[in-house]
Amino acid sequence: MKTLKELLGDRPMHFVKTGMSVIDVAKFMGLHNIGAVPVLEQSEILKLKGIFSERDLLRRCIAKELDLFKTPVDEVMTPKVIVVESHDTPEYCLQIMKQEKIRHMPVREDKDLIGMISMRDLMLYDSTLKEEKIEMLNSYIQYNG
Repeated sequence: MKTLKELLGDRPMHFVKTGMSVIDVAKFMGLHNIGAVPVLEQSEILKLKGIFSERDLLRRCIAKELDLFKTPVDEVMTPKVIVVESHDTPEYCLQIMKQEKIRHMPVREDKDLIGMISMRDLMLYDSTLKEEKIEMLNSYIQYNG
């Protein structure tokens, strides 16, 4: 059974910093084709302060007609972030996502953020596992039938 760290592989960790304007964060997300991004604060170390998603952009910015050029991401991000550990399984992560009705979760190892996992990542992994199982069962039937 894979861990989230294995599932993430060597994918780069994309993040934004507190104080950035919403328009800059949205452009960053578009450039990297990501649906959510962790918002980090620079002190002695980078500290997770929240998460900003496409849903936040739509509901907290556009629907309220905020000025995307002047609004800092800190004011519209989701401050309460559920984080999973790198040694957790994709199945466990998917269970939490369903329970909390979220589509993105930061993954940490010890105290360091190592990546973001999405519902799409987990569904692709699940689909691959099921395809492998179907192949194995078909082979079994062909050779033992």
